[in-house]
Amino acid sequence: MKQNKKQNIRRSNLLEILATLLVIVFVNIIGNYLFTRFDLTAEKRFTLSEPTKKTLKGLDDQLFFRVYLEGDDLSPQYRRFRNEIKDMLDQFRAYNRHVEYEFFDPSSLKTDEEKMQFYQELRKNGITPLLDQDDEGSVMTQQVVVPAMMVSYNGRETAQQLQVADLMDRSEAINVSIENLEYNFVRAIHRLTHPVKSRVGFMLGHGELKEIDLFDIQMSLVDDYSLENVILDEHIGTLTGHVMNTQDSSVSIANKYDVLVVPKPLLPFSDRDLFILDQYMMYGGKILWLVDALDADMDSLQGQPQTFATRLSTNLDEFFFNYGVRVNPDLIMDYRCRGIPMMSADNRMQLVPWYYFPTLVPHSNHPIVSNLDVLKTDFVSSIDLINNDIKKTVLLSTSDHVHIKNAPVNIQLADAMVQVNDQLFNKKDLPVAVLLEGKFKSLFRSRLTADFAAMSEIGYKTQCDDTTQMIVVSDGDMIRNDVGMSEQGMFPYPLGYDRHINTKFANKKFLLNAIYYLAGDEDLIYAASRHISIRQLDKNKVETRRGYYQFATLTYPVLMVLAVAAAVLVSRRLKYRRKKNA
Repeated sequence: MKQNKKQNIRRSNLLEILATLLVIVFVNIIGNYLFTRFDLTAEKRFTLSEPTKKTLKGLDDQLFFRVYLEGDDLSPQYRRFRNEIKDMLDQFRAYNRHVEYEFFDPSSLKTDEEKMQFYQELRKNGITPLLDQDDEGSVMTQQVVVPAMMVSYNGRETAQQLQVADLMDRSEAINVSIENLEYNFVRAIHRLTHPVKSRVGFMLGHGELKEIDLFDIQMSLVDDYSLENVILDEHIGTLTGHVMNTQDSSVSIANKYDVLVVPKPLLPFSDRDLFILDQYMMYGGKILWLVDALDADMDSLQGQPQTFATRLSTNLDEFFFNYGVRVNPDLIMDYRCRGIPMMSADNRMQLVPWYYFPTLVPHSNHPIVSNLDVLKTDFVSSIDLINNDIKKTVLLSTSDHVHIKNAPVNIQLADAMVQVNDQLFNKKDLPVAVLLEGKFKSLFRSRLTADFAAMSEIGYKTQCDDTTQMIVVSDGDMIRNDVGMSEQGMFPYPLGYDRHINTKFANKKFLLNAIYYLAGDEDLIYAASRHISIRQLDKNKVETRRGYYQFATLTYPVLMVLAVAAAVLVSRRLKYRRKKNA
């Protein structure tokens, strides 16, 4: 009887083991066909955006990543960065079996000649090695690191730097780089899957910003787009021209630029130039306007307590009105603003709120401004929305404590001392950046004179055939990076950086998103809009309690395993003692 009971227990145990094995095998077989992940992090850091997933699933050839951030001697910061890169690559591989990667350690090269040739090849591809100084331990160490990768797909190859280089603090730079990982990976894939770059034109000829003022935004675009300076000069073929179809030799009319950027024009547009811009829009062109309504400038306050800002004569009012907006000839004073350095009564320099420099917090859920941080503006005007059949989306607006000054505006340094109150700051949520979408109608549809008819050799159109877009921002300086002086000459600061408060605002990300949207590259927008919170250790605690944490990390896990083992052993003894007594 006792023998039969033992056999039944043994048989039951064998059946349980077999059933467990069968379940494991079945789950693995199903896992080959179905894929799912559970991301329990607050910011969904291990979840790719939907456009990124769509891009990965559309790849039908091997996508190979060769990452150069590798080595046993990496500092803890760069080791964490390397692990984040690997996690991202594993996510990519989970969505497409064609994704392959390897990590290469440059220090593994044996001879100096091999190393020199390797680094020369990196620089030729636009990759900049960085010097890593690790002083977290008792001894300071230095080594060259290469936080970059080469990506190949379908016979093409591209380089991608993975660490931002315009931040002085290494820890902050790595944190920002981790946040931008998906964006940088998607940029590399985008370049490989779009070998023909979209063309972006920057307008010149109407007093627009200089090349050094646009240095950062153009350097941020040059890898993904073909950039050109555009001077209209009343020439009808500047933006739109005849294109021959290579298949049937037919001739059609098309725009020469996918997106046109107009950065802070100060001089008037002639009617002929407006006609050229109008027809560019009629043929599906996209324009990003960054315009000032008044000639307000901080340089006018140098050495004097006040200045007058008067209206700029750019001849754009009717043009904008036709498309659905009015940029008002006023200046906004916003309670939510940046500070400027001013001399106090006791001859000390201090930061005081300068209401003419509003800081904008996007509230729209539109992809262009989704998850954006604060933006800075200089002397911004309000925008009215005109009631017509064009869809209007307010991308940026003021706070709920705003005062409006109509032109001509007397700007005084004493305005910094104005007390904010509900009677004076009684406006709120005024639009300062608007996206216009729809089938626009020509400004010249009811006034096509013989002069303009002679210019319409491209084929005059009264309305767009398809939906197109235009973005109007009432601050021309939003796209301008500050310029500093050194012994070597002028140099550009990062776009959005305020050197007075040592803070970098989100201007560049907003403008990149705007251009990506107009160019139809929404996959880049979603990747760039990710926000990952980097939770760092307290460096002071780590240093002062280093011994305790080392002891705890080595000892506590072992003690927990022993405690669980002891609990299981005691539980089993009690269980079988009861059975034996029964």
